[in-house]
Amino acid sequence: MRTLRPFDQDKATVRVLVLITQSIGKPCPTRNELMTVTGLPKRKVWPFMDELRRRGVIEIEERSIRPGNWRRLRIAGGKWTDWTARQVRPRRFPLESAPESPRGPKEQ
Repeated sequence: MRTLRPFDQDKATVRVLVLITQSIGKPCPTRNELMTVTGLPKRKVWPFMDELRRRGVIEIEERSIRPGNWRRLRIAGGKWTDWTARQVRPRRFPLESAPESPRGPKEQ
């Protein structure tokens, strides 16, 4: 069985704050970037960030249907990072326009 590395919450908090400061005006840090600076496993990154939000250290703003689809961060009372950058994958087969019916386009 693997044992977890010791986790220093204060160091991780400072590293997150530095990352947010460096990202002001740039896209919000990704989960992978947060994993790198904190040393946390993937499943514990967002609970850690939520704990920082509950303590009032950072602010997280989310929008869209599901939380986290678009996100930006800031140190409490500071300047915001930009919204999360999304990488849109090109479609393997481009969408084709629907064929027109023999009666012409449908009017509404």
